[in-house]
Amino acid sequence: MKQFNKKGVARFGIIGCGAITEMAYLPVFKEFSIGQLTCLVDADIHRASALAKDFDLSYVGKNLEAIFDYVDVVIVAVPNHLHFPICKVCLKAGKHVLCEKPMAMNAQECEELISLANKYSLKLAVAHVRRFYPAAKKIKEIVVSRELGDVKSFDFAEGTVFGWPTVSGFFFDKEKAGGGVLMDIGVHLLDLLLWWLPCETVHVNYEDDNLGGVEAFAKIEIRFSNGVTGKVKLSRLSVLKNFYILYFEKGNIKWDPFSPKRIYIQKFQKSLKTIKVKKGNPVKDMLSNFVYSIQNDQRPLVIGEDALSAIQLIERCYHSRKLLPLEWLHVGKGAPCG
Repeated sequence: MKQFNKKGVARFGIIGCGAITEMAYLPVFKEFSIGQLTCLVDADIHRASALAKDFDLSYVGKNLEAIFDYVDVVIVAVPNHLHFPICKVCLKAGKHVLCEKPMAMNAQECEELISLANKYSLKLAVAHVRRFYPAAKKIKEIVVSRELGDVKSFDFAEGTVFGWPTVSGFFFDKEKAGGGVLMDIGVHLLDLLLWWLPCETVHVNYEDDNLGGVEAFAKIEIRFSNGVTGKVKLSRLSVLKNFYILYFEKGNIKWDPFSPKRIYIQKFQKSLKTIKVKKGNPVKDMLSNFVYSIQNDQRPLVIGEDALSAIQLIERCYHSRKLLPLEWLHVGKGAPCG
């Protein structure tokens, strides 16, 4: 397995210079001892050059193939519809790939990328960064240890008014995004759900408000093969309660993904307990995990097969989609219209 340079420092290239690169990845590379940023690629050369000013890079430009002599690892951070073709080119060039979520637009594309990574003995990881939150890991430990007994049901809600400083605006283009709030926020939520409760999904009931573009509000009812049932609500239009709640035999856990340092545990007949965990730097931890997995030929925390599971569930939702009741579309009896 490739060991990078003599000091074990991995050379990284980032494809895509949007908000996620500027806000999440570049700050890490300013002080990342086991990884060095060597290349930036973007169709907007002026933006790429502006982001490159704090780094000594080997290449900044539009040409993807031009970076392959200077990188060991590629981070793919482009609009969703470009994930598959760019990951495919990078894997065929012999580069390890960390792809932003969602891994691809559909399960078939995910499976092809997984097959390519296996064929060339390369690591393919997906940036489901919430798994690297210390609180998310702690919840996983509680589920596995069964200290509260078995999980019986769940109720997850996440919603804010959309405010991401998107550069390309692809989030609202169905052909480029692959979907709306379910493909965006939902893929993070469903990845955690499937990680915490790794069991076959046997029933899905899905509703959203999509009238021809991308959905902004969605509801899912899920039943797993072990009998666990639950509900998910997602919104880009309004602020929801923003709690992930797991109900166990002996109590429940509540966690707010927007205040990730606290986990609330309520054991039956006992007072509410708050567990404080460090916030950490999930992006740095994710990159470190990926570098170590390559150096030691180990499994990254989030591999392609994990991301595939979330995409398969999302596809199942979209294929069985029903329209949410939209009261504002119906004029009340006797009410004037026009």
